[in-house]
Amino acid sequence: MSGDYTSWVSVTDRRFTGRHLPPSGASERELPTMADVKELFRRDKEISSTDTSVLFMFFAQWFTDSFLRTNRNDRRQNTSNQEIDLCQVYGLSEEQTRMLRSLHDGRLKSQQINGQEYPAYYFQPRAPNGALVVKPEFGQLHDEKFITETILEDASEEHKDAFFAVGLEHGNSTIGSVILDVIFLREHNRIAGILKEQCPQWDSPESSEALDERLFQTTRNILTVLLLKLVVEEYIRHITPFDFPVEMVPFMADGERWNRSNWIAIEFNLLYRWHSLIPDSVGTGPDQLQTTDLRNNNPLVLRRGIEDLITQFSQGRAAKIGLLNTPPSLLDSERPEYPSVEDRAISLMREARLCSFNDYREQFGLSRMTSFEQLTNDMKLRRRLEALYNHDIEQLEWYVGIFAEEYPANYMMGSLLTRMVGYDAFTQALTNPLLGRNVYSEGTFSRPGMEILQQTSSLQQIVARNSKSSDRVYASFKCQR
Repeated sequence: MSGDYTSWVSVTDRRFTGRHLPPSGASERELPTMADVKELFRRDKEISSTDTSVLFMFFAQWFTDSFLRTNRNDRRQNTSNQEIDLCQVYGLSEEQTRMLRSLHDGRLKSQQINGQEYPAYYFQPRAPNGALVVKPEFGQLHDEKFITETILEDASEEHKDAFFAVGLEHGNSTIGSVILDVIFLREHNRIAGILKEQCPQWDSPESSEALDERLFQTTRNILTVLLLKLVVEEYIRHITPFDFPVEMVPFMADGERWNRSNWIAIEFNLLYRWHSLIPDSVGTGPDQLQTTDLRNNNPLVLRRGIEDLITQFSQGRAAKIGLLNTPPSLLDSERPEYPSVEDRAISLMREARLCSFNDYREQFGLSRMTSFEQLTNDMKLRRRLEALYNHDIEQLEWYVGIFAEEYPANYMMGSLLTRMVGYDAFTQALTNPLLGRNVYSEGTFSRPGMEILQQTSSLQQIVARNSKSSDRVYASFKCQR
């Protein structure tokens, strides 16, 4: 597919990532080099956020990794289901879901380690230094070559042996993703147990398969809406600058003009590159974790337990979103043949030929800026931006501008970024088919399921009821320290 004109494929094939504005007409010659743009993000000294916790950082990554999925072979395309569907736990297809199910009592496959529940291991047990062999039951779960040669390329042997079978190929990459996968797996199996006990009318001595299916599907519905509640009532509330309750209201999207099938936009994909949230370290003393400790480290999760780590992440402050605050490890590649994380983001922005920062401000109801003075009070940063963009704010690229925009202490990000996150997050969440007028009912979730939905309003509740030490675990997106 080529050209900037509209075609039937361009408005129907959701494998091709959507966009909020048409391609820009700016040529490459009018823009600063990608190397110069990348240096605008480099951290010399960490700038901390006002009150955002490391747990929020991990939740944002885990949440968005489920639908912001760029096709590795063609970056114009995506591999997304376009919905908030908990594919982190259930996989991207029904075939993958079935591999992850125990096919008994509506439960997911799991194992007990140190008296606590975790996902099943992906690889077979092996002799020391033996070859990694995927368990036959998970043979088609993920691209085995991608797992062994990319995801596990630099992983320790201990991590490889503790690699979990979860819904997404990146699910073991950070300890934050692992912890959240574990929590939601435990919650799924907990709810399935409640439904089996409290809905005896579903039991049929003639068909245990039918009972398993109904228990699983109803539990999946409940857990998906629990995630939607957390996204709207806790996650988005933390992002917005106004501290007032936000409630997930079923049927809210019915009849609204923005109620249409979800289609992930390239801007939504890029605006979530919140690399600057990553702090240099988390915690103090012997339990302090460095950035390198947060990746490929399932053994740490098993050794310390999710309760201890969740509490540490909730009490640890993330860094501030903005330019000049991205860790060097995300800017510099260890191998010249592999572009860094930020290199890939900037090149994707250029390939997509996105319109200017001011064009997007206008699109989302904000006035166009007339000078770099309106953008930031940081004199050094302002001079660098003016030099790169010819002293013309109209030339400022959107991906640079959203992170350059200054914001007050009670904000988490600049005005345009806040508006775009809110717009996309609300329209993605509130148009979920499970929230539809004819679907959101006891018939979909069961009576005990409706009670669970009504009584749950925070991640803290879900974590506590799936923890051994529920009175000591602390889960919060807001860092109080």
